[in-house]
Amino acid sequence: HVKNAADAKTLAQALRDSIQSRQWMCGFPDKLVIFTYDQYVVSLYGDEELVNTFRDKFTATYSDSTIAYDEAIL
Repeated sequence: HVKNAADAKTLAQALRDSIQSRQWMCGFPDKLVIFTYDQYVVSLYGDEELVNTFRDKFTATYSDSTIAYDEAIL
């Protein structure tokens, strides 16, 4: 949760950069998705099938949400 909705995009970018720069030791997540919704930022990563299911249900429930990032973890 951010105090100002305008800061959600900045937080989403920072989360994405942090997750993508990790060096994974045990297990390697397939996919990263980050949403913004008003003053909220929701991030998740892991198995692609599970992430896609959550993404689809989240966007169906919160139709005003925006997917900031939906990408493979490198």
